[in-house]
Amino acid sequence: MPELPEVETVRRGLRIKIVGKKISLYQQFRKDLRWLIPPNIKEIIEGAIILSIDRKGKFLLINFDVNYTLIIHLGMSGRLLVYDNSYSKQNSSNEIEIGVFYHTPLKLGKHDHVKIDFDDGSQLVFNDVRRFGAIDLIRTDRIENQQWLSKLGPEPLSNHFSSPTLKDKIQLKKCSIKVAILDQNIVAGIGNIYACEALWEAKISPHKMCSKMTEKNLVDLVEALKKVLNKAINAGGSSLRDFKDTGGELGYFQNLFNVYSRENSYCKRKYCKGVVIRQKQSGRSSFFCSICQQ
Repeated sequence: MPELPEVETVRRGLRIKIVGKKISLYQQFRKDLRWLIPPNIKEIIEGAIILSIDRKGKFLLINFDVNYTLIIHLGMSGRLLVYDNSYSKQNSSNEIEIGVFYHTPLKLGKHDHVKIDFDDGSQLVFNDVRRFGAIDLIRTDRIENQQWLSKLGPEPLSNHFSSPTLKDKIQLKKCSIKVAILDQNIVAGIGNIYACEALWEAKISPHKMCSKMTEKNLVDLVEALKKVLNKAINAGGSSLRDFKDTGGELGYFQNLFNVYSRENSYCKRKYCKGVVIRQKQSGRSSFFCSICQQ
């Protein structure tokens, strides 16, 4: 599932490519994904201009000039791809003439569920093989009350997320710290990959109970989460299985993993002699060092 860095990568790509554009046509090829798609999207956003694109946790928020916001969750395999009619070509000197080329427009595939046409000829396509994604439309001035967003915890990269905030969120939890930070009501946007990587960075076992977390543990974990997430965003996210950015490009943070998917490999921490262990934890795989994360 795309996590915060992957969704932020998509947001930044969309911001460059479609903000300021006017929607000429909205087409929807099925009535639902994970849940029903609102039937009134077409009548509201056709003719509207995209003002901005935000992100909250793993949700993308496309804001229009008609006081409505389109909310998109990519689910397990969702992708937003921009197609443009402009092109790049070689001149007589074999130099590439720069065009705004993202994809050559193609015939829609069976997993392309929504297509938005813009007045400049470009298109935005939502593709979702597994159909675990979700789309909603809500008035922008009521967005804080939207059912998916209203209970989300703080953004981990914001100033609102700190060690006192985390302490307050987990102090009554009777679960491990890894399970806690995967709870979107505690902190928004964290998934299995970055939970494993941040816990390694902070030298904290994923099995450590919330009640056993010290003040130093909390400070170290908050710093580690911010560090790992920023590093992943700069790398364009992690391309495992389905994730690509809006131009169809792969991220490369998976090449920088310290523990995730590295079971039986030596720990990358300097002077550590440990080996990466993989264990099932609450239905997910946890990867951690046998020594420095005890």
